Amino acid sequence: MRDVSIGIDIGTTAVTTAVVERMADGTIAVRGIGRAPSAGLRRGMIVDVDATAQSIRRSVLEASKASGATIRAAVVGIGGTHLGSFTTRGAVAVTRTDGEITEQDATRALAAAEGFISKNPNREIVHVIPREFRVDGQGGVMDPVGLVGMKLEVEALVIDGARPALQNIVKACELAGIEVRDWVANVVAASSVLLNDQQRELGAMLLDLGAGTTDFAIFEEGRLLDAGVIPIGGTHITADIAIGLRTNIAAAEQIKLRYASALPDPRATRRDTIALGDFVRGDSSVFAVRDLVDIIGARLTDVFELATKAMKRVGRAGLLPGGIVLVGGAASIPAIQELARRELRLPVETATELSIEGMPLDAPTEFAVSIGLALWEGRGLRFAPRHANRFGSIWEGIKRVLRTFVP
Repeated sequence: MRDVSIGIDIGTTAVTTAVVERMADGTIAVRGIGRAPSAGLRRGMIVDVDATAQSIRRSVLEASKASGATIRAAVVGIGGTHLGSFTTRGAVAVTRTDGEITEQDATRALAAAEGFISKNPNREIVHVIPREFRVDGQGGVMDPVGLVGMKLEVEALVIDGARPALQNIVKACELAGIEVRDWVANVVAASSVLLNDQQRELGAMLLDLGAGTTDFAIFEEGRLLDAGVIPIGGTHITADIAIGLRTNIAAAEQIKLRYASALPDPRATRRDTIALGDFVRGDSSVFAVRDLVDIIGARLTDVFELATKAMKRVGRAGLLPGGIVLVGGAASIPAIQELARRELRLPVETATELSIEGMPLDAPTEFAVSIGLALWEGRGLRFAPRHANRFGSIWEGIKRVLRTFVP
């Protein structure tokens, strides 16, 4: 029987379904990708359930044909500006008389941390991810089971989302005939296949510049320090161009694809121009290429300023030796690395390949989220009692998560 997992990325511009198979020898193969234009979404959030369900159905059908697999359930990605994050802590006394910490102690500590979260009927927890455990005040412990102590504490990162937004995702999938087996924040799934062990250990930030939003995740010492969403994406750049050059969105997108750059070309002059007549019949307007570059650079600078604020919140601005890893459609804009280095004051690179546990994956980085979602199945990222039934003990699920992040 084939060991196949499915991930569905419901993005602002496209719905992507990935079919991944784990082979008997431990290798992983991407068996099929399905992609369909998105409908009914705005900034990563569903605004028309029926339209989104149609997009999901088309994407799943294409992936099913490509892989030969029957798709009835999947791990689904969560994105959009409704996502938020915060830190929680919990502490318990070790139960065994000899002081040895058990899985039950670790589970109780996580439950205590979750118990401190204020209840909000409009919010739903997506993840509770341990940052570190402390045994009798000694920190930096990732897996406390088997250690000896009297008091076990945990600090965890909580990622939550708007309950209506999450319910709309589930409803759209059900209308498309897909059971939501689990959900994972998009950037968390993507980071598992885009960042290598060294980057996560040294400290790095993943910036996924999507169409409607930019997702980020910050790692250090193998720990996920923070993750979130910046409400600016590629469509905002296109809209800025349309306004600045006084043209329509379709023409603005074509102009962006042909002339985009994050920084001016030092060899360019005011004589280098864009004739709108090449894109819109009857439009005689002419603009300098530098005007376009200024528009794009200004919007990207906004993204990088917000990314710097995110790093400051965890005290890591300018202090991530692993640097910044860019991915997503806008990451291909010429000179974006140079602009990012200048604004973020860190090394910058653009992701060029996917890998998991040191094994390269034969797929483009544009499918990072959907493949990361498929590979996440069975790791039990969220702390919730229902994972005990699905994946074994809750603590086993948590350890699978820690093995993903910690080299």
